[in-house]
Amino acid sequence: MATTSIADKLAKLEKKIAKREKTIADETKELDKDKAEYNKLYIMFLSDKYKLSGKDLFSAIEREHEQLEKLRDGGMSDSDIDSLTDSAPADNDKATLYEDSPRTLFGED
Repeated sequence: MATTSIADKLAKLEKKIAKREKTIADETKELDKDKAEYNKLYIMFLSDKYKLSGKDLFSAIEREHEQLEKLRDGGMSDSDIDSLTDSAPADNDKATLYEDSPRTLFGED
């Protein structure tokens, strides 16, 4: 009697497992479709932002990636690379007073 009970439980669990596996497969398929759409929208966003598309967009991204790799291969960390760009606007129209300047005309203090 105990054997029949175990066999019934096994059969029931097999059906339950099969049902869950199908659900997971269906959900995975839907997830893959959603990820593809998500990636497509990001490409469209980049294309719109940089006014580039197709091969031109790919080439620009590839060029930037190659430049980053060269900097990294040269020993720079990502934070070092980030510090190369100044996020503050340049004060080109702001005059520097002579007293504020750290150098003299002849480089002497």
